[in-house]
Amino acid sequence: MQKLIHWGGQYLLAAGTMFALLVCIDVFLRGEAFATVWPMSLAWSLMAAGIFIASRYFRSNSGALPPGRR
Repeated sequence: MQKLIHWGGQYLLAAGTMFALLVCIDVFLRGEAFATVWPMSLAWSLMAAGIFIASRYFRSNSGALPPGRR
């Protein structure tokens, strides 16, 4: 159960951070309206966070150390 909570929290942290970053880029730098950009930003952040956390999960289970910790 602790493992599920840990990786779920990691996923939510990554997805939330990416969503905020993508929305800020679209709204402040590109000048788009929030109402039009949030669905696509949410979709991209959820997919990217899924790939990112899945790769970290599989690397942690295989015993591989992250770069710089060898």
